Amino acid sequence: MLSGFGLSETEQDDFDIVLKKFNDHFVVKKNTIFERAQFNKRVQLDGESVNTFITALYTLSEHCGYGVLHDELIRDRIVVGIRDKNLSEKLELDSDLTLTKVIERVRLSEVVKEQQEKLIEKDSAFVNAISPNKPAKFLKQKPSSGARKQNVKPDFHRKNNEN
Repeated sequence: MLSGFGLSETEQDDFDIVLKKFNDHFVVKKNTIFERAQFNKRVQLDGESVNTFITALYTLSEHCGYGVLHDELIRDRIVVGIRDKNLSEKLELDSDLTLTKVIERVRLSEVVKEQQEKLIEKDSAFVNAISPNKPAKFLKQKPSSGARKQNVKPDFHRKNNEN
């Protein structure tokens, strides 16, 4: 097997060179196009936290070979892939957006939404505990027949000479 690599005797004695040849021969190379397609298709799933989504993007980007564009492409994928489309639009309008800013803003937005939901739940439970049913005295009552007659407006369609 070693002779099939075409190494000289000095190269055969160098462990790093031999290891590289074995890895080149046996390790399956990643399909960069497929890896990038997986990365570019990734969106935040229903019920998935922002942190889980971001971690998945970092994991998917490992084999994409993006080089210096790595952080910008993760930033862009977060912006277009988050479930909150209103936040996505706001982030797209920020021309000075960095990966750090995006991560900070989407995490903060998620925390605030969770807090708002808890407040709404607590307020709703509090209101229901105080007044589960409307009291009868606050229900709208129909006016009596005398009151209805007082609210009758004159008929402006009558002819002027009729009374």
